[in-house]
Amino acid sequence: MFKLDSMNITFFTFVLFIFLVCSVFIIRKNLIKKAMFLEIDENLKNLAPKDFFLNILKREKFAKTLNYVEFFFFLLFTIFIVFQGYQEYLLFKEHSDSLINLISFILHKFSIAVFLWLVVSANLLLALLIRKRENKRIYEMLDKLEKSELLKSAQADFLIPNNIIETGLLGNDIKFGSKFLFVIYPGYIIPYCWLDDVKVEKISGRYGSKSHYVNIILKTSSKPINITFAKKEICEKIRELLLKKKYKSQNNKQSI
Repeated sequence: MFKLDSMNITFFTFVLFIFLVCSVFIIRKNLIKKAMFLEIDENLKNLAPKDFFLNILKREKFAKTLNYVEFFFFLLFTIFIVFQGYQEYLLFKEHSDSLINLISFILHKFSIAVFLWLVVSANLLLALLIRKRENKRIYEMLDKLEKSELLKSAQADFLIPNNIIETGLLGNDIKFGSKFLFVIYPGYIIPYCWLDDVKVEKISGRYGSKSHYVNIILKTSSKPINITFAKKEICEKIRELLLKKKYKSQNNKQSI
């Protein structure tokens, strides 16, 4: 009976974890939409360009809720494993003195809970590393735009209602400004005048699965920007629009 209860608790906790994670992704999607459609605080709009985009693009703005959920379940699984493991230890001790048998028994008993604990722990660590790396990239991107005297223009362009393409993913919805491409998550601000070439590439996964991404090559960097989208048709549409914006930007420069 105790075994059944333990398995039920683990299963219920796992289902709750999946439900909350899905809810968090929906919340993140709504945050991205609000930023895209300028449903943001008026005080935020009055910030200096760099502070404005840091508030819009910083990784923790979209990952904070997910990290809280993962940390909560990390604590929950830890308490469950320690408490239930100790209870099992007391019961097992009455019938056997073998330490090896005890460890094997507890690992077998809590294999699912330990596996979930390891998954949540790994996700927390990975999220921390990704957040640090992405925030560094965003700071460097904004510094580069500021040095090129494009950041103020980017802020003005972002605050104008423009063409928004929903990609069908939980992130990566993009906004075509008159002079810049904006990707809220992950955070990118790409001036059309920096575009060198745009390609659509394919990733072949396991079991024949395929996904596509837009490979954006810049004149100012040797490292391309790869943005994944739900369908090849969306990638092709974005590529076509970006190339049009690129040529329009070049023509405007020549006419000045």
